[in-house]
Amino acid sequence: MGACCTKDNLYGGYTTYDKDDRDSNGDDGEEVRRGEDGATVRLRGSSAFTSMFTQRGRKGINQDAMTVWEDFSGEKDLMFCGVFDGHGPSGHRVARHARDILPTKLSTAIKKQLYEPENGVVSEACVEPDNNGGKQRNRLVSKWEAALEESFKEVDQELSLDSSIDCFCSGTTAVTIIKQVNFLENNILYFPIFIQSLDHFDHQGEHLVVASVGDSRAVLCTRGDKHQLIPIQLTVDQKPNIPCEAERIKNRQGRIIAEKEEPDIYRVWVPDGNYPGLAMSRSLGDFCLKDYGLISTPQVSYRKLTRKDEFIVLATDGIWDVLTNNQVINIVASVRNRSMAAKLVVKLAVSEWKRRFPGSLIDDCAAICLFFKNPPLLTKSMTSVGRRNVRSHPELAVSRSCRSVGVDRKRGVREEEVEGGSMKRECSKEERTKEERKGVQGLRRANSLTRATRFTKTLSHNQRTEKFYHEVESR
Repeated sequence: MGACCTKDNLYGGYTTYDKDDRDSNGDDGEEVRRGEDGATVRLRGSSAFTSMFTQRGRKGINQDAMTVWEDFSGEKDLMFCGVFDGHGPSGHRVARHARDILPTKLSTAIKKQLYEPENGVVSEACVEPDNNGGKQRNRLVSKWEAALEESFKEVDQELSLDSSIDCFCSGTTAVTIIKQVNFLENNILYFPIFIQSLDHFDHQGEHLVVASVGDSRAVLCTRGDKHQLIPIQLTVDQKPNIPCEAERIKNRQGRIIAEKEEPDIYRVWVPDGNYPGLAMSRSLGDFCLKDYGLISTPQVSYRKLTRKDEFIVLATDGIWDVLTNNQVINIVASVRNRSMAAKLVVKLAVSEWKRRFPGSLIDDCAAICLFFKNPPLLTKSMTSVGRRNVRSHPELAVSRSCRSVGVDRKRGVREEEVEGGSMKRECSKEERTKEERKGVQGLRRANSLTRATRFTKTLSHNQRTEKFYHEVESR
């Protein structure tokens, strides 16, 4: 629990603590399990293409959970990854329950949606070749979307009926991806689910289907025209103040209020009570708000991978509250041993909490890195984080030749990649200050619920936080 008497250990220029310096998934389960249809299920560790790591914060039991399913649904080229961030008194149980049953529910839904046998053959679940980067919404994507929505709904319904888990004021986020290889025959792309023979098919690339509820995030790393690393955020942090989300909640009589002590954090409250104060607009569980606009329907997106795409990172908000998308992809790309990628992301996030906000209550952190290519990724980019750590950690060594993409605080230029094109603009002093304040907001956002928390903030902690907040504003 929480802060223990620990010995400081220098980690790449930051301070970490031996007590929590471990892969803590919150349970004593096996690292590798056998799943449905012969799938290989990982709860921690690494494989040829994946790296996973989670670390408990300073709030008690680790409420983050994660899983990777290889050969998902019995198919060699199908992979499922999911990260879950629980909140509330039973958040850890909700997150683990979702981790364990969502893949099974999804596998069943996939078979139902994509395999509609007529005379023993696969139905017309196909995708016409797409020349615009996989953004075209087609019949197969609609089937994937339906399968994901159905499986999320079933998980939520099962949680509502499970008397062993108190989900009234407890819930979890979920960010999941399915990576699928497809094959080409007669200019039509088929997903090879339940196709008995693939010998006459030519490999034509890979596809991603992403689904999320809550504020856990999926960020893809791709290459720009000059070979620079560019982050593309594939999910939306589903916050109550997003216009379409706010409209739905208000139409169902839910209240959206930001408290005085955290004016930038909008939360959802029941119409006639001062609870639960949920800082997201979609989740699994949290049934006290399901009648007031909170939903478990995931937002689903699709992307066809290209040769420029390198990897994707799934992580909980304990990572994103202190590290930018650009920092995370550069950390991952800087790792010489890809099995260490997720651990380094988590460790540097935890170190950043401690360095920037001493005395703060650190959130649980979890990350999955899924690589798309066989050879080890040696980036030509270098971040300031990487520079500070390269001497202590040779696995972070990278080329010095290329610049990183992100915020240059001397020149004040931000280069970002968004779906549909790149964007370069000047960063004002106010925006740079806002960037610094993001971490302070993250301190408070470490609790997704304000009225059903696992710990109580002491007066001394509040005083330290407010003092530091004013120091940041005065910089």
